[in-house]
Amino acid sequence: MIQKIKLYGISMGATAVILLSGAWKNLPEKEPEATEAIVLQDEVTQENQSAVKETQAREEAVKCWCDTQVRRYSEQEASYAAEEKQFEEKQREREEKERRRRERKRREEKRRQEERQILERIVEAEAGDQDLEGRILVANVILNRVHSKHFPDTIKGVVFANRAGRYQFSPVSNGRYYRVTVSDKTKRAVKQALAGKDISKGALYFMCRSASDPKNVAWFDRDLTKVAQHGCHEFFK
Repeated sequence: MIQKIKLYGISMGATAVILLSGAWKNLPEKEPEATEAIVLQDEVTQENQSAVKETQAREEAVKCWCDTQVRRYSEQEASYAAEEKQFEEKQREREEKERRRRERKRREEKRRQEERQILERIVEAEAGDQDLEGRILVANVILNRVHSKHFPDTIKGVVFANRAGRYQFSPVSNGRYYRVTVSDKTKRAVKQALAGKDISKGALYFMCRSASDPKNVAWFDRDLTKVAQHGCHEFFK
């Protein structure tokens, strides 16, 4: 009996071993689809990461390009602004230069007009009773003095020259200069003299002998050289 029980036990153990062995062999293996899914997921993850990196790189490139364009635009704007400022400054300089030129021209025209009027008035006062040539000669003397280093360099300076309280021309001293009315003949004579007509032979002085102080007449005759005479006037240098 005991022996049967032992045999039965051995038999059951063997059967269990066999069953277990068969069960192990019959265990389901890991499915290939799951492995492929994992691999695919890894590949997708890598691709996503690559795509993200590529997108980041593209965004960085775009940002860099945009920054470059903005910088270039800013530099161009600054350059344009500098050029515009320079242009405006040059324009202002040109306008200021033109304004000064016009102002100088206006002052010069005013000065010339004043000088001409002074010359007309002194010629009228000194030679208003003379013919055209006699008036031109007096105008020549005034202009010769303007061009001489020994006299003032303007008509006004010559006519109103004052030495030791005495004016060089008697009409200025006695006031006749301010009272005369300039005639058309005197204006023509002055115009010709200013235009270059000179018949004075370089004379710097003139006098009317009959109307002059004897001391002055003596000085003319002694210290000067007579170069011409016209009407009542004698001309010296």
